[in-house]
Amino acid sequence: MPKPIALSVRAYQLLRQRILAGEVQPAEPLFEIHLAEQLGMSRTPVREALQSLARDGYLEELPGRGFAVPRRSLDDLRQFFELREVLEAAATRFASLRARPEEITQLDALCARYEDEPDLEAWNQIGASFHATIIDAARNARLAALLATLHDQIDLSRRSVIYAGPSWRETAVRDHRAICTAIAERDEAAAHAAATNHVRHSYQATLRAHQPEDFATQRMA
Repeated sequence: MPKPIALSVRAYQLLRQRILAGEVQPAEPLFEIHLAEQLGMSRTPVREALQSLARDGYLEELPGRGFAVPRRSLDDLRQFFELREVLEAAATRFASLRARPEEITQLDALCARYEDEPDLEAWNQIGASFHATIIDAARNARLAALLATLHDQIDLSRRSVIYAGPSWRETAVRDHRAICTAIAERDEAAAHAAATNHVRHSYQATLRAHQPEDFATQRMA
């Protein structure tokens, strides 16, 4: 019989889903007493969930005022993308060494769908599946956990940014194909370089959407 999920874990999952869905706005205060009523739980598991969400970067604690989704700055974005570059390039290099034949076939199929998909939401989902397949193929659970949290932080920071215009789309398609080719050829150096370029292109596109007039001075070093 499956072991019941602890209430604090359940509260964590529910609140995290709300945050990622954009149901909680940045700087909107969250109070454990109100959340406990909404979730039908006592305050203790909700308090533990809020503290865990703060440790994981989804919330910040406001002394005497509960918790809130933090407002992120351009400097926060820079730090997130620098870390993503390091971790994702490493995961892609490991995938080039460890990917199974069926995973390489799956990556190739996802690339083809990514190139042809006209719907933006579906296109983004295909891209997410592509990266998830690479992370699975890296065979490193700890690296996967770090990247999952990091991707959530980046998505939260640029939630209102629409950056998938024609220029970015063409670049992303080329990047994905270069990554797929490098993994298929078991070329770890090329895989690392292609993933690095892709993260940098994504960062530049995000900055361009945030502050187009300042883009030239906001590049990563």
